[in-house]
Amino acid sequence: MELQQLQYFLVAARYEHITKAANSLHIAQPALSQSIKRLEAELGVKLFERKKGGITLSKAGKLLEEEVKPIVSTIEALPRKLADIDKKQNSTIHLNVLAASILVTNCIISYKAKHPDINFEFVQSPTAEDYDLCITATLPKNVAVSDQITLEEKFYLAVPASSKYATYPEIDLSEVADEGFIMMSDTRPIRSICDQFCLEAGFTPNIIFESMNFESVRSLISAGLGVGFWPEYSWESAEPSKNVVLLPVKEQECKRDIVITCNSQSEKNVIVKDFYDYLISFAMECRDKHQRSREKK
Repeated sequence: MELQQLQYFLVAARYEHITKAANSLHIAQPALSQSIKRLEAELGVKLFERKKGGITLSKAGKLLEEEVKPIVSTIEALPRKLADIDKKQNSTIHLNVLAASILVTNCIISYKAKHPDINFEFVQSPTAEDYDLCITATLPKNVAVSDQITLEEKFYLAVPASSKYATYPEIDLSEVADEGFIMMSDTRPIRSICDQFCLEAGFTPNIIFESMNFESVRSLISAGLGVGFWPEYSWESAEPSKNVVLLPVKEQECKRDIVITCNSQSEKNVIVKDFYDYLISFAMECRDKHQRSREKK
């Protein structure tokens, strides 16, 4: 059985007239009759019966129509569905976001407002390789040649407003060596960076709580349960509450570089390149806005 045979059979069944069906298919009547005869010979049953002024389906023909109609309909719809999937795939940017998730999310919202037809798939996996762009973070000077720095971001030490440190103009990390730290999970680059800050200050942090959710970290520090590190820009959408004080770290460089890695297979993708450039510009605007806000204070 060939698909074309089944298509011809269904048209003949709909019109119940060979000539009308052939005209609808833009083929000669003998060609349609031969196609139906070959199908009947292959199946070993009579599919149509003659009637006055045309043809009608036999019992076997009615069963065949019932069975093949949804199959043929599905097959005929496949080219359109495949084209839709291909179009969506070609207009979808795959992101692996391991750092600055608020910043990236806000950037996506802004970009979508200008490019509503572009879609995004967003994962957060250190082992993922199927992405167009990966946003991660590293200590300064550890950036690969192929990566693009979007932001150089310093860290503050966030302390509860009720703590003895809250009135300090700045702080030496060694002073909080015995405090309980609230940190991001060790599956995130920010964690290893913050651990390194503590090691450089001569101690291993006493971690009393860790989470993959930065909002949980902020909330627990605000509740006075411990201290933690607070990035300068990438949490910009949620300024610290009145219960948190951000202290500059003295005598130590507490910074990270937020970087974008473009998958080599996506480098020539015009849509990916456009968002790549937009994200860099958006990050710079975020930085400048944040700096202006601090200057006003």
